[in-house]
Amino acid sequence: MSTTQKTKTSYNDIKDITLTDFLDVEAERTLLAHGLWKEQATIVIVIRRPGCQFCREEARIFDAQRQTIENDMGIKMVCVVHEKEGADIFQKEFWHGEVYHDQAKDFYKALGNGRLRTGGWEQMTRPSFWGNLIRNKRSGVKGNFIGDGSILGGLLLVQKGDQGVAYEHIENVWGDIARADHVLEAASRVSGVAINKEKVAQAQKEHQALHDKMQASPLAASKGQGHAQEGSGSGSACALPTEQTQEQQQQQQVP
Repeated sequence: MSTTQKTKTSYNDIKDITLTDFLDVEAERTLLAHGLWKEQATIVIVIRRPGCQFCREEARIFDAQRQTIENDMGIKMVCVVHEKEGADIFQKEFWHGEVYHDQAKDFYKALGNGRLRTGGWEQMTRPSFWGNLIRNKRSGVKGNFIGDGSILGGLLLVQKGDQGVAYEHIENVWGDIARADHVLEAASRVSGVAINKEKVAQAQKEHQALHDKMQASPLAASKGQGHAQEGSGSGSACALPTEQTQEQQQQQQVP
Protein backbone atom coordinates (compact mmCIF):
# COMPACT_ATOMS: atom_id res chain seq x y z
CA MET A 1 0.00 0.00 0.00
CA SER A 2 1.32 3.44 -0.92
CA THR A 3 2.04 5.89 1.85
CA THR A 4 2.96 8.74 -0.48
CA GLN A 5 2.35 12.21 0.92
CA LYS A 6 2.14 15.42 -1.03
CA THR A 7 5.65 16.55 -1.93
CA LYS A 8 7.10 19.23 -4.16
CA THR A 9 9.38 16.74 -5.86
CA SER A 10 7.72 14.87 -8.71
CA TYR A 11 8.38 11.13 -8.95
CA ASN A 12 8.34 11.39 -12.75
CA ASP A 13 11.27 13.81 -12.53
CA ILE A 14 13.51 11.35 -10.70
CA LYS A 15 12.62 7.83 -11.84
CA ASP A 16 14.62 7.86 -15.08
CA ILE A 17 17.65 9.86 -13.93
CA THR A 18 20.92 8.35 -15.13
CA LEU A 19 23.43 7.69 -12.35
CA THR A 20 26.96 6.34 -12.37
CA ASP A 21 28.30 3.79 -9.90
CA PHE A 22 31.98 4.77 -9.72
CA LEU A 23 33.42 3.97 -6.29
CA ASP A 24 34.94 0.61 -5.35
CA VAL A 25 34.10 -0.92 -8.74
CA GLU A 26 36.39 -2.41 -11.38
CA ALA A 27 34.62 -0.45 -14.11
CA GLU A 28 32.08 2.35 -13.87
CA ARG A 29 28.52 1.44 -14.74
CA THR A 30 25.41 3.50 -15.34
CA LEU A 31 21.92 2.78 -14.08
CA LEU A 32 18.54 4.44 -13.99
CA ALA A 33 17.47 5.78 -10.63
CA HIS A 34 14.33 3.66 -10.37
CA GLY A 35 16.61 0.62 -10.24
CA LEU A 36 17.66 1.76 -6.76
CA TRP A 37 14.17 1.34 -5.32
CA LYS A 38 12.89 -1.42 -7.61
CA GLU A 39 13.05 -4.01 -4.84
CA GLN A 40 13.04 -1.86 -1.70
CA ALA A 41 12.25 1.64 -0.56
CA THR A 42 15.29 3.92 -0.67
CA ILE A 43 16.47 7.08 1.05
CA VAL A 44 18.40 9.25 -1.40
CA ILE A 45 20.55 11.94 0.21
CA VAL A 46 21.40 14.54 -2.45
CA ILE A 47 24.77 15.91 -1.38
CA ARG A 48 25.75 19.49 -2.12
CA ARG A 49 29.50 18.81 -2.05
CA PRO A 50 31.52 15.83 -0.74
CA GLY A 51 33.95 18.10 1.10
CA CYS A 52 31.22 20.23 2.69
CA GLN A 53 31.28 20.00 6.48
CA PHE A 54 27.47 20.14 6.64
CA CYS A 55 27.09 17.32 4.10
CA ARG A 56 29.61 15.21 5.99
CA GLU A 57 27.76 15.89 9.22
CA GLU A 58 24.45 14.79 7.69
CA ALA A 59 26.07 11.65 6.27
CA ARG A 60 27.47 10.75 9.67
CA ILE A 61 24.09 11.28 11.35
CA PHE A 62 22.30 8.90 9.00
CA ASP A 63 25.17 6.45 8.88
CA ALA A 64 24.65 6.12 12.64
CA GLN A 65 21.03 5.12 11.91
CA ARG A 66 22.01 2.49 9.31
CA GLN A 67 21.23 -0.47 11.58
CA THR A 68 17.71 0.77 12.21
CA ILE A 69 16.89 2.00 8.70
CA GLU A 70 18.56 -0.65 6.54
CA ASN A 71 18.59 -3.77 8.72
CA ASP A 72 15.46 -3.35 10.83
CA MET A 73 13.23 -1.49 8.35
CA GLY A 74 14.67 -2.86 5.11
CA ILE A 75 15.11 0.56 3.52
CA LYS A 76 18.20 1.21 1.43
CA MET A 77 20.21 4.40 1.87
CA VAL A 78 22.36 5.99 -0.85
CA CYS A 79 24.04 9.31 -1.47
CA VAL A 80 24.12 11.21 -4.77
CA VAL A 81 26.85 13.69 -5.70
CA HIS A 82 27.21 15.97 -8.72
CA GLU A 83 31.01 15.92 -8.65
CA LYS A 84 33.39 13.06 -7.97
CA GLU A 85 36.23 14.94 -6.31
CA GLY A 86 36.39 14.10 -2.63
CA ALA A 87 33.68 11.45 -2.90
CA ASP A 88 36.07 8.65 -1.92
CA ILE A 89 36.98 10.33 1.37
CA PHE A 90 33.32 11.21 1.97
CA GLN A 91 32.35 7.57 1.55
CA LYS A 92 35.13 5.99 3.56
CA GLU A 93 35.19 8.40 6.49
CA PHE A 94 31.61 9.64 6.83
CA TRP A 95 29.08 7.57 4.88
CA HIS A 96 30.21 3.93 4.53
CA GLY A 97 27.53 3.23 1.94
CA GLU A 98 26.68 3.54 -1.73
CA VAL A 99 27.49 6.80 -3.55
CA TYR A 100 26.35 7.59 -7.10
CA HIS A 101 27.36 10.35 -9.50
CA ASP A 102 24.62 12.50 -11.03
CA GLN A 103 26.59 14.21 -13.76
CA ALA A 104 23.60 16.00 -15.26
CA LYS A 105 22.53 17.23 -11.81
CA ASP A 106 19.02 15.92 -12.47
CA PHE A 107 18.25 15.07 -8.83
CA TYR A 108 19.22 18.62 -7.92
CA LYS A 109 16.92 19.98 -10.64
CA ALA A 110 14.07 17.74 -9.47
CA LEU A 111 14.36 19.19 -5.96
CA GLY A 112 13.95 22.63 -7.53
CA ASN A 113 10.94 21.79 -9.70
CA GLY A 114 13.07 21.55 -12.82
CA ARG A 115 15.73 24.14 -12.05
CA LEU A 116 18.97 24.17 -10.12
CA ARG A 117 18.65 25.98 -6.82
CA THR A 118 21.84 27.72 -5.82
CA GLY A 119 23.14 29.69 -2.87
CA GLY A 120 26.05 32.11 -2.84
CA TRP A 121 27.76 34.14 -0.17
CA GLU A 122 24.50 36.00 0.46
CA GLN A 123 23.52 32.91 2.48
CA MET A 124 25.89 34.14 5.16
CA THR A 125 23.47 36.97 5.91
CA ARG A 126 20.80 34.50 7.03
CA PRO A 127 20.57 33.82 10.78
CA SER A 128 19.71 30.17 10.08
CA PHE A 129 23.04 29.67 8.33
CA TRP A 130 24.91 30.77 11.44
CA GLY A 131 22.74 28.51 13.56
CA ASN A 132 23.62 25.62 11.24
CA LEU A 133 27.30 26.50 11.48
CA ILE A 134 27.16 26.57 15.28
CA ARG A 135 25.53 23.13 15.23
CA ASN A 136 28.21 21.84 12.87
CA LYS A 137 31.04 23.27 14.98
CA ARG A 138 29.66 21.45 18.00
CA SER A 139 29.52 18.20 16.00
CA GLY A 140 33.28 18.36 15.36
CA VAL A 141 32.85 17.42 11.68
CA LYS A 142 35.21 19.40 9.47
CA GLY A 143 35.33 19.98 5.73
CA ASN A 144 37.19 21.81 3.01
CA PHE A 145 36.56 24.30 0.21
CA ILE A 146 37.29 21.98 -2.70
CA GLY A 147 34.59 21.86 -5.37
CA ASP A 148 31.32 23.62 -6.12
CA GLY A 149 29.08 23.93 -3.08
CA SER A 150 26.62 26.42 -4.52
CA ILE A 151 24.05 23.86 -5.70
CA LEU A 152 21.56 23.05 -2.95
CA GLY A 153 20.57 19.46 -2.21
CA GLY A 154 18.13 17.60 0.00
CA LEU A 155 16.81 14.16 0.95
CA LEU A 156 14.12 11.93 -0.55
CA LEU A 157 12.47 8.77 0.74
CA VAL A 158 11.21 6.89 -2.32
CA GLN A 159 8.88 3.93 -1.96
CA LYS A 160 9.46 0.53 -3.53
CA GLY A 161 8.59 0.19 -7.20
CA ASP A 162 6.75 3.13 -8.71
CA GLN A 163 4.74 4.15 -5.66
CA GLY A 164 6.32 7.57 -5.50
CA VAL A 165 8.05 9.91 -3.06
CA ALA A 166 6.93 9.40 0.54
CA TYR A 167 9.00 12.10 2.22
CA GLU A 168 11.26 14.96 1.21
CA HIS A 169 13.57 17.47 2.80
CA ILE A 170 14.71 20.33 0.59
CA GLU A 171 17.82 22.28 1.59
CA ASN A 172 17.14 26.01 1.41
CA VAL A 173 20.10 27.30 3.41
CA TRP A 174 23.64 25.90 3.63
CA GLY A 175 23.66 23.31 6.37
CA ASP A 176 19.87 22.86 6.43
CA ILE A 177 20.11 19.09 6.94
CA ALA A 178 17.22 16.67 7.33
CA ARG A 179 16.05 15.90 10.86
CA ALA A 180 16.81 12.30 11.80
CA ASP A 181 13.66 11.94 13.91
CA HIS A 182 11.42 13.02 11.03
CA VAL A 183 13.16 10.67 8.60
CA LEU A 184 12.89 7.78 11.06
CA GLU A 185 9.16 8.39 11.47
CA ALA A 186 8.66 8.52 7.69
CA ALA A 187 10.71 5.35 7.26
CA SER A 188 8.56 3.62 9.85
CA ARG A 189 5.38 4.55 7.97
CA VAL A 190 6.79 3.28 4.68
CA SER A 191 8.25 0.05 6.04
CA GLY A 192 5.43 -0.78 8.40
CA VAL A 193 8.03 -1.56 11.05
CA ALA A 194 7.29 -0.04 14.43
CA ILE A 195 10.01 2.38 15.34
CA ASN A 196 11.96 2.26 18.54
CA LYS A 197 10.40 5.17 20.41
CA GLU A 198 13.51 5.59 22.52
CA LYS A 199 15.59 6.23 19.39
CA VAL A 200 13.12 8.81 18.10
CA ALA A 201 12.97 10.47 21.51
CA GLN A 202 16.75 10.59 21.65
CA ALA A 203 16.95 12.09 18.14
CA GLN A 204 14.33 14.69 19.11
CA LYS A 205 16.19 15.46 22.33
CA GLU A 206 19.49 15.92 20.51
CA HIS A 207 17.87 18.16 17.89
CA GLN A 208 16.16 20.29 20.55
CA ALA A 209 19.39 20.59 22.54
CA LEU A 210 21.20 21.88 19.47
CA HIS A 211 18.32 24.25 18.74
CA ASP A 212 18.44 25.64 22.29
CA LYS A 213 22.21 26.16 22.05
CA MET A 214 21.76 27.99 18.74
CA GLN A 215 19.09 30.25 20.20
CA ALA A 216 21.37 31.05 23.15
CA SER A 217 24.25 31.93 20.86
CA PRO A 218 25.19 35.61 20.50
CA LEU A 219 25.01 35.10 16.73
CA ALA A 220 21.43 33.87 16.86
CA ALA A 221 20.49 36.64 19.29
CA SER A 222 21.82 39.26 16.90
CA LYS A 223 20.04 37.56 13.97
CA GLY A 224 23.17 37.68 11.91
CA GLN A 225 23.65 41.43 12.25
CA GLY A 226 26.94 43.16 12.86
CA HIS A 227 30.46 41.78 13.03
CA ALA A 228 32.20 39.52 15.52
CA GLN A 229 35.61 38.06 16.10
CA GLU A 230 35.91 34.29 15.96
CA GLY A 231 35.57 32.74 19.39
CA SER A 232 38.31 30.56 20.81
CA GLY A 233 36.59 28.68 23.57
CA SER A 234 33.72 30.09 25.54
CA GLY A 235 32.87 32.62 22.83
CA SER A 236 30.63 32.08 19.81
CA ALA A 237 31.27 29.00 17.75
CA CYS A 238 31.70 31.01 14.57
CA ALA A 239 31.89 34.64 13.57
CA LEU A 240 30.44 36.98 11.01
CA PRO A 241 33.26 38.02 8.67
CA THR A 242 34.62 41.50 8.37
CA GLU A 243 34.47 43.19 4.95
CA GLN A 244 38.09 42.21 4.36
CA THR A 245 37.36 38.59 5.27
CA GLN A 246 34.33 38.54 2.98
CA GLU A 247 36.46 39.70 0.06
CA GLN A 248 38.93 36.91 0.75
CA GLN A 249 36.16 34.32 1.06
CA GLN A 250 34.50 35.35 -2.19
CA GLN A 251 37.67 34.31 -3.95
CA GLN A 252 37.18 30.75 -2.64
CA GLN A 253 34.45 28.16 -3.21
CA VAL A 254 31.45 28.08 -0.91
CA PRO A 255 31.18 25.57 1.96
